[in-house]
Amino acid sequence: MDIAVQEIKTIRRNIEEAVMTTLFDTPVAVIQGARQVGKSTLVSLVAEKINCMKITLDDTTMLNAAKTDPLAFVNQYPGGTLAIDEVQLCPELLRAVKLSVDENRRPGRFLLTGSADLLHVAGANESLAGRAETIKLYPFSQGEMEGRKEDFISSILRANLAGLLDTLQGAPALTREDYAARVAMGGYPDIVLKDSKRRNAWFRNYIMSVLDHDAADLSGLSHLDKLGVLFSVISGQTSSEFVQRSVAGMTGIPESSLSGYVRLLKDLYLVLELSAWGRNLSRRVVSKKKISLTDSGVASHLNGLSETALADVLRGEAFGAVLESFVVAELFKQQSWSAEDFTLYHYRDRDRKEVDLVVELFDGRIVALEVKAARTVSRSDFAGMKTLRETAGDRFLCGIVLYTGANALPYGNDMFAAPISAVWGS
Repeated sequence: MDIAVQEIKTIRRNIEEAVMTTLFDTPVAVIQGARQVGKSTLVSLVAEKINCMKITLDDTTMLNAAKTDPLAFVNQYPGGTLAIDEVQLCPELLRAVKLSVDENRRPGRFLLTGSADLLHVAGANESLAGRAETIKLYPFSQGEMEGRKEDFISSILRANLAGLLDTLQGAPALTREDYAARVAMGGYPDIVLKDSKRRNAWFRNYIMSVLDHDAADLSGLSHLDKLGVLFSVISGQTSSEFVQRSVAGMTGIPESSLSGYVRLLKDLYLVLELSAWGRNLSRRVVSKKKISLTDSGVASHLNGLSETALADVLRGEAFGAVLESFVVAELFKQQSWSAEDFTLYHYRDRDRKEVDLVVELFDGRIVALEVKAARTVSRSDFAGMKTLRETAGDRFLCGIVLYTGANALPYGNDMFAAPISAVWGS
């Protein structure tokens, strides 16, 4: 067990290179992500390679010192990098960092971590724009747990259409039970070594701690007692379009205030948003966003999808929705280190032709992805992507149906089916 724990602690994070690069040319590097995703461990790994002093504001003495004299606190290590963990606990430090950097813009002065989006933390009125770069850290990706730096979108572009099938055929073969086990586990470092029962206990305590404690520290919203209800509702509808009136009715949160509560969950890195693609191209495109949970293990826990009941899980409709959110989250993770700049969207028109994921590249070209829990693929699974191809025209590169079967197959010149494992193993 001790050896295994050590192995988990030393899993290399794929964004480590991005952090090092930022410290080389930018005064402030900010690592943001949910609690318990491994920010402190990542800082320790980075600190081994640079001249760095580490401080955590979870230490009450340190926090009190920071609040007493923020400017003196941030200037205490002028010769190297000052790493401050959980900086959102003392928003006053952001103003002090700004003032200090304006006096001395040497690269690599500060390495900050936060369990919330610092742009929306109550009291954090000072922007670090132009002085800082933010790197998002999520739970372990599938590639990180296998010791590889996966980059699905770049692999698609490198292959071009002519070689894409060969690339997709390199994906590892997994069974539906394998996928269900990965989805149920999720990627939080603390749960990787736990059995299903212990994971459920960890998830319960984690959700309670973040929603009851962190949310109250970060926000003055008046219905925080209903935040847990909202989180559960979103979990039950993960990867579905977010209909404000319906959600307001289920949660008791006023519709006019609902966006603030969703924003808080997003600031805590508990949920991910997918905006609708193509709103300016056609009035027939539906503009509602989708919201899914950041971690499939949390989503599985809240939906009662236990790894010990895989047969029931695989038969249930909920598995398909959580599997889709699992793939969405994997691509959000890869955004942080991909060689390609891309943005994630979803697509649906008024004829209900849908595409689960639209990957838009920096130059405007798109890749369409559909996620299926089935072991087989049919021509009808490509209907939404064919409609999108007509709408996008020359911007459309290819469409791929990701499914739980084992084979990568062509379905036309620019349409393919591939195992879901291609997302991290192609």
